[in-house]
Amino acid sequence: MATIVEYTDSKAPQNLYPHRIISPSHSSACCFSDMEPIGAAQQDGNWMYEYKRCRSCGFTVRVIGREIPNETLIAELRQILATSFQRNVPDF
Repeated sequence: MATIVEYTDSKAPQNLYPHRIISPSHSSACCFSDMEPIGAAQQDGNWMYEYKRCRSCGFTVRVIGREIPNETLIAELRQILATSFQRNVPDF
């Protein structure tokens, strides 16, 4: 999964979203309470994610939100579960 974040301590933090974000290489104490989302949630393959950036120091991280469900697989699993617990009782 490619990222637009460049982690470096030799450049000043910059928010050039959606093309590039320059971030310090490590978080600081301020990052715990000052993170804000940047842009809208995006999709990469089967995953939804968004970028969050510290308002104070500029540290940025990509936050994986959730996996997008595979509808075909879910339909197959529903069919299996619908018939899994049925008993075949012989007729006398």
